[in-house]
Amino acid sequence: MERGGSFVGSWLGLVRRRWRVGLLVFVLVAGGAAAVTLLSRPIYRAEARLRLGEPPPMGGVSPATGGLFALMRMGGDPFANDLELMSSRSVAEAVVLDAALAVQVDAPRGWHRDSLLSSLSATRETGRARFDVEWLADGRVRVRRTAPTDSLVGDVAPGDTLSFGGMSVAFRPWREGMPRRVRIRTLPFGEAVRRTRGKVAIARARREANVVDISFNHWDPGLTRAVVAAVVDRFVELRLAVHRRESGETVDSLRRVALSTERELAEAEEALEALQRRARLIAPDVQGEAFIERYSEVAAELEVTRVERAGIAELLENVATARDPMQAWAGLAAFPRFLENPTVGELLGRLAALQTQRADLAWRRAAESRALAVLDEQIESIDASLRALAEAYASALERAERELSARIAEMDAELLGMPRELIELARRQRQIRILSEILVLTEQRLRQEELRQALTFSNVQVIDPPALRYRPVWPRPKLGLAIAVLLGCAFAALGMVIGERADRGLRSARQVRDATGVPVVAVALAGPGGLTFAAEEALAVLAAARAAAGGSVTALTLAAADEAELAMEAARALSAALAAEEAARRGAELGAPPVRTAPVMDRFSGAVAAVAEGAPVMLVVRHGRTTRDAATRAAALLREAGGALAGAVMVCPRARDVGEVWS
Repeated sequence: MERGGSFVGSWLGLVRRRWRVGLLVFVLVAGGAAAVTLLSRPIYRAEARLRLGEPPPMGGVSPATGGLFALMRMGGDPFANDLELMSSRSVAEAVVLDAALAVQVDAPRGWHRDSLLSSLSATRETGRARFDVEWLADGRVRVRRTAPTDSLVGDVAPGDTLSFGGMSVAFRPWREGMPRRVRIRTLPFGEAVRRTRGKVAIARARREANVVDISFNHWDPGLTRAVVAAVVDRFVELRLAVHRRESGETVDSLRRVALSTERELAEAEEALEALQRRARLIAPDVQGEAFIERYSEVAAELEVTRVERAGIAELLENVATARDPMQAWAGLAAFPRFLENPTVGELLGRLAALQTQRADLAWRRAAESRALAVLDEQIESIDASLRALAEAYASALERAERELSARIAEMDAELLGMPRELIELARRQRQIRILSEILVLTEQRLRQEELRQALTFSNVQVIDPPALRYRPVWPRPKLGLAIAVLLGCAFAALGMVIGERADRGLRSARQVRDATGVPVVAVALAGPGGLTFAAEEALAVLAAARAAAGGSVTALTLAAADEAELAMEAARALSAALAAEEAARRGAELGAPPVRTAPVMDRFSGAVAAVAEGAPVMLVVRHGRTTRDAATRAAALLREAGGALAGAVMVCPRARDVGEVWS
C-alpha cells in the first residue's frame, strides 16, 4: 500500500508539474484524431461469400479410382488451390480491366464515378498521368492533361466517348450542385494490379468449411461493389477454364496413349501369330505332352524295329547254313508279324507237310526216285518263297529303321529348339498381356476423363452475392472519438513523462543529494513579500552549520548555484528568521552567527574568503529551476576552494512544492 501510495503521489506530482504540456499534447493528438475521424471520406466495404465445391477427382468420377495418388493428395488441397487461383495475377488483371482501377477520379466529397461519368473503361496502356476535366458554360466538357506534360486533350459533348491516356470516358451533363472541375489520375497497369492484389481481402470463413469471404474497401460505393463482383465473375471463369483445359489435355494425352498402345498391341499380336505359325505352337502345355508321348512311341517303335531287323538277319544267316529248311524257318514263329500273316503260316505248314512226306518216302525209295525229286523241288520252292519273304521283310525293317531314326533326329532337333521358342512365345504373350492391360486401363481412364470433362462445370455457389455493407466501415464517429480521446490521453501521459525526463531541474532532496553530495537541510518559501524561512527551517540550517564546524559557528556563508540575487535574498531571510527566533528566546542561548553570501557567478570570491575563515557554506537552489549540472558544478567549485558543504537549502515558489521536496 505504501508503494502504491508513493506511485500515485508521484503521478499526481507529475501531473501538477506538467499538466500544461499534457494538456497541449492531448489537444493536439485528440483534436487531430477527431478531425481525421470526422472529416475523412466515408470508406465503404463490399463483401461476397462463396462456397467452393471440389472438382471431380483426378482419377475419374469416383474417389476410389484415384488410387494412391488421390489418397496422398499429390495434386494438393483443392480448396487451397482455389484460394491461390482467386488471388492470382490473372484474376487481378481482369478485375483491374473490368473496373478500370487504373483510373482514379478525384472529386469533392459525395461525388463518385457513376455520378460524373456515364461510362469508363481502361486498357493495359495506361501510364502515370493527371488530367483536369472542366464542364464549360456551353455544356461541353474540356479535358486538359496537366502531368507529366501540359496539353489540351480536347472538348467533347456529354455522352460522347473520348479516348485519351489509355482510357475511354463518356461524361454526364452538368447539373445543379455538380462540381465544375474534377481531376482524373491514371496509374500504370502493373501498379494498379499490384495495389488491387493487396486490397482485395480473401479469407476462409472456417477451417472446416469450404467457404471463402471476399471483401474490398473504397470510398466509391459503386466501384467497391463492382470490384467484388468482378473478382467473383473472373474467378469463376478462370476456374472453369483451368478445369476444362486440364481435363482436355488429359483426354488428349490418354487418346494418344490409347492409339499408340493399340498399334503396339496389333503389331505384337501379328508377331505372335507368325511365331505360332512358324513353330506350330498353339497350346504349349498340351502340345508338349503330346510331343513327349509321340516321341516315346517313335523311340519304342525304332527299338522294336531294330530288334526285329537283327532277328531277321540272324534267321537268314541260320537258313543259309541249315540243312533242314524246316528247322531253319521255324524261327519265323518268333516274329508276331509273320504269325499274323496267313500266307506265311500256310507256307510253313506246307513245308512241314512236304518234309514229312519226303521223310516217309526216303526210306522206301531210292534217292533218284522221281517222287523225291518232286518233293525236293516243292520244298525248294517254298524255301525260296520264305527266303524272299524274309529278305523283303528285312529290307522293310531296314527302311523303317532309317525312317524312324531320321524322325527321332528331327524330334530331337525340335526338342532342342523348343525351349527357345517357348521362351519367345511366353515373352510375346506377356507383352500382349501387358499391352492389353494398358489398353484396358487407358480406355477406362479415357472414358472417366471424358465423363469428368463433361461434369467439369463451375460448381461455385454464391452464398452471399456482392453487396455493400449497410453503413460505411469508416469513419465510425463514436469509436473514432473514443480512440481519439484514448490516443490523446496516452500521448499526453507520454508527453508529460518525456517533459519530466527532459527537465534537468532539481525538485527533491534526493536529486539534490545525488547532484551535490549533501542533504537538503531546510526549505524556504518565495512568496509575494519575498523569501521567508520558518523558525524550524532556520534552526535546522544553524544546526547543520554547527555540525559541519564541529561546535560553535562564527560565520555562515550562503552560495547560490545559479542566481546571485537568490543567495543574497536567502541570506537576508535567514538572518531575519534567526533574529526573530533570537528575540523570541532572548538570544542568550542562541548565539546566532552572521550570515554572508557568495554567489557562484563571481567564481565564489566570497566563499573563498569564508572558507579561509573556516565558516561553513550552505548551497541555495531553486525548486524546479536550478539544474542538476549547475548544482554539481557549484558543489565542485566550493570543494576546490578547500571547504566542505554543510548542506543545501531549497527555495520553493509554492507551499505545495514542499511535499515534493521530501517525497
